[in-house]
Amino acid sequence: MVVTIGHKYGCGGREIAWQLARRLNVPCRDADPFAGGECPEPLKNLAARGSCVVTGFCADHLLAGTEGLIRVFLHGAPDRRAERIARQSGLTMEEARREALSRDREWARRYGVYTGGKWAEASRYDLTVDSTALGVAGTVELLSQFIALKVMRRRGGEG
Repeated sequence: MVVTIGHKYGCGGREIAWQLARRLNVPCRDADPFAGGECPEPLKNLAARGSCVVTGFCADHLLAGTEGLIRVFLHGAPDRRAERIARQSGLTMEEARREALSRDREWARRYGVYTGGKWAEASRYDLTVDSTALGVAGTVELLSQFIALKVMRRRGGEG
C-alpha cells in the first residue's frame, strides 16, 4: 500500500500525512514534485516496499502504476484555509487568501506541465476530502478507515 496525499495550500496536507503515517505505523515522505517528472529514487524504493504515505502534489503521478496505490486529495473552504495560513505564518487574512490562491495556481500549472492532467480533478483520485470541515484529527480518522477498507477489499479480491 502506498498513499499519496495531494492538497490545496492551507488544508494541512503535510501535517495530515505525517499523523496518518504515525497512526498506521508506516514511513512518510515528501515527494519532490520538481524532479523532472520522475519519481525520486529513494521514493521509488520506499514505494516498492509498500506501506508508506507520501505527500506532494505530483506524488500520485510520480507513483502511477504502483501496486496498492491509494490517491487522496485534500481541499477546503477558502476562508478556513486562509485562517490556517494566517495563524501559522503571521499573515493577515487578505495576505493569506492571496498566498493560497497564488500557490494553488502555481501548483495547478506545474501539475499540468508534469502530468498533462488537471490538478485537483476528482476523477484522478480515489478519495477527495474537505479537510477544513473535518480538521486534522477528523481527516486522519477518515483516511485511516478508508485505507483499512480498501486494504480489506483488496485482500478479499474486491479491488
